[in-house]
Amino acid sequence: MTNLTEAPMAQHDEDTPSNGKRILWIIGASLGLVMTAGAITGFLSQMKVQGDDSLNGAAVAVLITFAAIIIGLAYVIWNLLTKMRLSGEKVPRRERLNRNIILACGGIGGVVGIAIAATGIANAPNNGTDPFSSLLTGPIPLNIVVPLIFVWGVIMPMVAWFWHTRVIDEQEANAYKDGGYYAGYAFLMLTPLWWLLWRGGLVSEPNGVAIYFTFSIVWSVVWFWKKYR
Repeated sequence: MTNLTEAPMAQHDEDTPSNGKRILWIIGASLGLVMTAGAITGFLSQMKVQGDDSLNGAAVAVLITFAAIIIGLAYVIWNLLTKMRLSGEKVPRRERLNRNIILACGGIGGVVGIAIAATGIANAPNNGTDPFSSLLTGPIPLNIVVPLIFVWGVIMPMVAWFWHTRVIDEQEANAYKDGGYYAGYAFLMLTPLWWLLWRGGLVSEPNGVAIYFTFSIVWSVVWFWKKYR
């Protein structure tokens, strides 16, 4: 009888997601929030470019959909944070610090991304360009550029040094190195391929921003997969 009652409990424990997986879902939902906020800004800016300042029924429906997505993602994040707090899972101090740094960097990145996107999209009507082109190549005010330079050139190197020397363990260091290997190969293979396709007239000119984000995404995906799988 004891074995019969213990087996389901063990199975239940195996099926219960760990806080590591919850962290991944929180990061994904946070990225979804940032992307949805950018989509709302782009949508409203495009309406302004087209000279349509009034909200018709279709526009209202689109905005309601965006709002529902934001509310849903915010609820997912809140629910996951609540489950993490109530799970009782014992997390070492170093791991807690590691997660806090990752979440803080993700939050800073989201704020930076929204600030740059809002600035570029707002300047689109003045530059006579579409919002996406203005986002990539348009000017950014100094009151935004200077703080961003300080964050990226001073704060982030300090955070990276502290993270590598005081926070991560051997397992995460290996995951980070594996991510770098895969990202390096992606850069070495895809960049010349894009250049050759462009020279052959098959695609547009290689874009440094797209290459950078591809490199970063590959590195991050492999790193998180190796760490939390």
